[in-house]
Formats: sequence, structure tokens, C-alpha cells
Amino acid sequence: MVKARVVLNEAALHKAMSTHVTAKLLSQKASEIAATARNDAPKNSKGSWNMYARSLSVAAFEVDGVVHAAVLADRHPLLIEFGWRDKGGRRHAGRHVLKNALLKARQS
Repeated sequence: MVKARVVLNEAALHKAMSTHVTAKLLSQKASEIAATARNDAPKNSKGSWNMYARSLSVAAFEVDGVVHAAVLADRHPLLIEFGWRDKGGRRHAGRHVLKNALLKARQS
């Protein structure tokens, strides 16, 4: 096993994070996280069984020359993620699907 240490100054890190290869890698990783979240999402037997999957999207964008990738969630997945209160005031706990997808991606 070869041990190596790479030290990048801020300019080198900025240059590395602004390449097209980095954008592609970040988009692929964000897509994997979204796929894991879609797979682990709660399903029901009604017509909206895939509402969670349809409400997630992946976006790559650039801020000050640095490429970022994000998994974007609409209202429905966020309610499932963090929980909600119904009309009767009863609290429904969040299922933390996106958080668990991020933790799985970190471990792999």
C-alpha cells in the first residue's frame, strides 16, 4: 500500500474544482445519491406510489467558477424527510430518506 499526501493551495484547489471532469464526477455522485433515495423511498398502493421519485432532481451548477452538484427535492420529499403535522395536529416523524442516502454514499 502506497501512502501519499497531496497538499493543494487555494488556487490549485479552485482550478481542480472548476474542471469539466469534476462536474461530471459530482453529477454522477449526486445521481447515485438520488437513486438511492428513490429506491429507499416509502411507497404506497395508490396512484401516487412514485411521488417521491418524481419529486427529486439532480442539478449541477457553477458558483464563482467552482462546480457544485445538488439533489433537489420538492415539497413532498421534504415533508417525508423532516416530518409534518396533520390537520388534527398529530406529529408524523420524518423518515430521513435523503440523509440515509447521503450516509450510504459516504460509506461507499
